[in-house]
Amino acid sequence: MTVNQTELFVEKSETGTSEATASDPPVAARSQHTLQDYLPQESLLAMKIAQEAATMDEFRERLESSLPQNSAVTRKRYVESISRWFFKEGLRGFAPAVWTRFQNPDLQLCVQRYLYLTVEPIVANCVTAVLSRLSEGIVVPADYLAKNSAKLEGHELNSQTRNRLLTNLRKLGFLERSSAGDRVITPAFSKAALLLALHHAFNIDAPRSIEFTALAANPFWRFVGLRSEDALRDFLKEAEHAGLLGKYVVADRLEQVTTCYSLAALIEKGVEL
Repeated sequence: MTVNQTELFVEKSETGTSEATASDPPVAARSQHTLQDYLPQESLLAMKIAQEAATMDEFRERLESSLPQNSAVTRKRYVESISRWFFKEGLRGFAPAVWTRFQNPDLQLCVQRYLYLTVEPIVANCVTAVLSRLSEGIVVPADYLAKNSAKLEGHELNSQTRNRLLTNLRKLGFLERSSAGDRVITPAFSKAALLLALHHAFNIDAPRSIEFTALAANPFWRFVGLRSEDALRDFLKEAEHAGLLGKYVVADRLEQVTTCYSLAALIEKGVEL
């Protein structure tokens, strides 16, 4: 279906929605005027190369020589982007540790979607503040996402960035091309990746309790692929039932989860949901 601009701006209220606070783990708060291409397949190649590299310099050199692009300038730029997105913590950080343990491309791409969006504010803000207000299946007017993203950023987006915004949202799984235009879809996602992202977003290294309002305010779950707080609640119940969360409590005005594993322990355990 298609909608006009007025309909797109109708807010959909959601019980329990909370405002993010300064204490919430934020999307990268940096000025951004341009976007690079999102590189899912090249990033998977990077994970494989990282397993065999001894240093970041060796990793960068090997990845640059292994990428299929003809232009050396393009390959170098891609290596810089992939390093910034997925290797901020080095060769043994979150993303490469997940690949080493699971060797699962679908799970890995979900984890990498989350990590990419934590450091790319133009796309992240579009996902959390624009796409999240649109119903699944809706066909978005051609310039709607770019115009509203420009409002969020406080400056116009150049034509290349506007185009890359749409292209990257398609690669990330939030948009699907149709004969009528770009359609809003729910990305294919892994529940195991969602649990890992939760523990990474909140730096879980020991059992702790987190109020649901804090979970909902952090965009990790939207980045992985959930579209509603009720879907997040369903996931928390399932993870508790599977013994991967200590408790999910809803009583009177209290709603919170208590973790029972550290992030490292979950990865070592090879969590499945």
